[in-house]
Amino acid sequence: MNSSTRTTKIDAFIDWENIRQRLSDNYIEKVSIDQVMEAIRKVANEIGELRQATFYGDFTLRREDARVIDRKTRFRIRNVLRARSGRDQTDPVLITELTESIFTSHDFDSILLCSGDSHYCEPVRKASIKGIKVFICAVGLDASPDLTSLAPLYPIERYLDIPLTRKMLEEQILTGLSPRDMARWAKFVSILDSIESKLPFVALSYFLKDIMLSYNLGGQTQDDRWAYLESARESEIISREQIDNPARLGFKMSVIKLNRENPLVKEILARK
Repeated sequence: MNSSTRTTKIDAFIDWENIRQRLSDNYIEKVSIDQVMEAIRKVANEIGELRQATFYGDFTLRREDARVIDRKTRFRIRNVLRARSGRDQTDPVLITELTESIFTSHDFDSILLCSGDSHYCEPVRKASIKGIKVFICAVGLDASPDLTSLAPLYPIERYLDIPLTRKMLEEQILTGLSPRDMARWAKFVSILDSIESKLPFVALSYFLKDIMLSYNLGGQTQDDRWAYLESARESEIISREQIDNPARLGFKMSVIKLNRENPLVKEILARK
């Protein structure tokens, strides 16, 4: 067969913690792992032929899901244990292994990434540089615009064999949280939460000049980004404090902290 007409081989990388939680957050019906697997197979078949699909997640908490996945041809699990604090560790492991697969010899032609999180933007960009096409399969209601601007989105809802009913967001009604606020701050809160888990403190200047610029947070100019940070402080999403500068004795430095008691912050972190 001529290489120009051969079937595209697809490898799927599935952030099961993301897909499972987003379906639960947004829809009343319980979606089974079988139904999700079949939906992923349908999406892959529209693009080409599924070669392998790997589900990432802590399967010590969902052993029955693991057994169902292992029984299906071309499907497998990658067990990622949660941290002792209970924090999900799926993203860093999946991102590392996805990036490795892009830059090493591989048997696939394209990638089906099953997650809607913005954390995956950088691997998608790297795949594009290497000439590898990436397709996104995620819960359409929650898929990050940053991510879907980089690759075509296949909303998983359209490929499930059951009708779905959207939930009323009771927490939103009780706290006054709006979809617009959630969309504006979700990326910011998630990134700051991740940095706080790795560093003893987050210097305001470092976050403003390096992190916000790198992740395209808050706007194109430093003035825009500063205004965005001020809005976060005024909305009590973050607090700003002065601490002793460990690099310059006798001097102070400004740090920012995520206000984890803020209802909006709580809701965003609960969905991670």
